[in-house]
Amino acid sequence: MPAFTSSRSIRVLSELSPGLVAVNESAIKHIDYSLIDGARTVKQQQRLHSEGKSQLDGIIKISKHQVFPGRLKSKAFDFIPAPFTTWNDRPIFTAYAFFIIGIGYEKGIELRWGGDWDQDFRWTDQTFHDFPHIEEME
Repeated sequence: MPAFTSSRSIRVLSELSPGLVAVNESAIKHIDYSLIDGARTVKQQQRLHSEGKSQLDGIIKISKHQVFPGRLKSKAFDFIPAPFTTWNDRPIFTAYAFFIIGIGYEKGIELRWGGDWDQDFRWTDQTFHDFPHIEEME
């Protein structure tokens, strides 16, 4: 049975909420990808915000990646398809993201992808695209 094998993917998986763990453990059986980011501290989130890699500053606008008292597991993860081509490969990220979202749907877990924040299947109505990002809706 396929499973995550890299130490990074295994570490990120351990940082995720139980629902995201279940989704990823099912999805990896069918498609090959790596987990590259899970839980973040405020400082990590602020750095990504200052680099323009996140729209959320970690203090006023909290990322679903962030963990803190009351949220000990990340409600978001970032992934890369295998084999990886480029961060701007919308077609491959779209296919993987919607496969993972479908697994979530089957498990009763609503997910949102950073390539379609408002979930309307129209990608021209947003200005910030985060193709590797998937988060659990609350």
